[in-house]
Amino acid sequence: MVPVVSLPLGVSEGYVQDGPGGSRPFDVTTLEGELRSMWKRAGAGSGGKANGDEARSAVIYRAALSNLVVPLDPALAPRLNPVLLDVTRMHPSRLFSIEAGAKPKGSGLRARIGAVCHRRESGGGLVCSEQIVLESDPSSAALIPSAIRSLLVGELPVVVLDFHPGLGVPWVLELMQMADVILEDSCVKEAGREPEVWRSIRIEGSHKIHDIAWSRLHPWRMVLAEVFDDKEHLRALGTIRHVEIGFTGPGGPPPPAWLLAGWLMSRLGWKPKRKERETLVLHSPSGPVTLALRGGRPGEGRVLELVRIRSEDPHPLDVEILHRGRDETARIVTRKPRASSAEVPFPYRGFAACIVGEIHRHTPNRSLEEASRAAESLIRLWDGR
Repeated sequence: MVPVVSLPLGVSEGYVQDGPGGSRPFDVTTLEGELRSMWKRAGAGSGGKANGDEARSAVIYRAALSNLVVPLDPALAPRLNPVLLDVTRMHPSRLFSIEAGAKPKGSGLRARIGAVCHRRESGGGLVCSEQIVLESDPSSAALIPSAIRSLLVGELPVVVLDFHPGLGVPWVLELMQMADVILEDSCVKEAGREPEVWRSIRIEGSHKIHDIAWSRLHPWRMVLAEVFDDKEHLRALGTIRHVEIGFTGPGGPPPPAWLLAGWLMSRLGWKPKRKERETLVLHSPSGPVTLALRGGRPGEGRVLELVRIRSEDPHPLDVEILHRGRDETARIVTRKPRASSAEVPFPYRGFAACIVGEIHRHTPNRSLEEASRAAESLIRLWDGR
C-alpha cells in the first residue's frame, strides 16, 4: 500500500488514501462527507498563486465515466490492484474495490476512500478517480450490495468487473443484478468451472456479459486473418487436417486456447467427433481434422504461444505462428507450399487495455457466442463426456 498522504494532490500522481485512520465502520453519510471534504481540500490546494505552467500543472480534474464495481478475492488483490489503477487511467470511474471476508470475525463492514490520479498527457494537471474500498468479515459480506447501491453515481452506467474466482456467490450475484455491463474473466475462475462463464453469456447475452479471455485473442485472430489473406493460403482453409495450439505452463489448456479452437471450429464448420489419446478429432466437410492442445512450454503463466496449421493436397500448407510474452511482433514460419519466415506486428494489449476495450463495447458479440459454444463442446469431448 502506498503510504497515507493528505490532499492536495497537485504534487504527485498515483494512489492517494485520504483519512489517516484508514478504514472505519461503514456509514454512507460519513463517507459522502469525506468525499466532499477531500475534493474541497484538493480544490483549495490547486488554486494557489502559481501562474502559467505551474497553475496548469496544479489543476485537478475529478472524472467519472462509470461506476466500476470490482469484487476481488483477497488472495488476488495484490496482483490485480495495479491493473485497476491502469484501468482508471484509461477509463476514469468511481472505483469500488471489494475484499469480502478479508477482515477478522466481528469487524463488520468497513470502508475507506481515496483517489487514483494520473497526469494528463498534455501535462496540464491531474485527472483523478474516486476510489472506495470496502472490506468485511465473512458474516458481513451480504451487506456489500446495499452499501454499493447507496454510493453509486447516478446516471452513470454500472460496470461489474468480476475478479472473484468463485461462481454463484450470493452477494456477487446481487451486484450483477444492478449492473449494466458485467466483465468476467474465465482465466481467473476455479479450474473446471471456466465454461460456466460462457453459459452465463448464453443466458444473459453477450451485450451484457463479456469474457476478457476473448479480448486477449484479438491479436491472434488478426495475425491468422493476415496469413489467410494470401489467395493461395485462402484455398488451404478447406483442406486443413491438423491444428496445434501451444501454451506456456503446466496443466490443462487455458480458456483462450479453447476459445481460439472454438472460433476456428465455428468459422470453418467443424464438428466434434472423438478423442484419440491427447488429440481431438473433428469432422470437416472435406475430411477429419486433428486438434492438439499442448502445454508445458517455458514462460510465465498459462498463455498462448504457438499456433500451427497444416493443410493437405490439393492445397498444401504448413504455417506456424509463434509469439512470446509481451513482444510486439510474432514470427510466421511457412514450410509449405514454399519455405519462408517473417516477423509481423502483433498488437499485444495489456490486461487493463483488454478490460477498457470490453467496457467500450456495447453491441452483442456473435463471434464470442459461437466460439464459446464450440469451446464447450470441445471440453466435453476432452473430458470424455
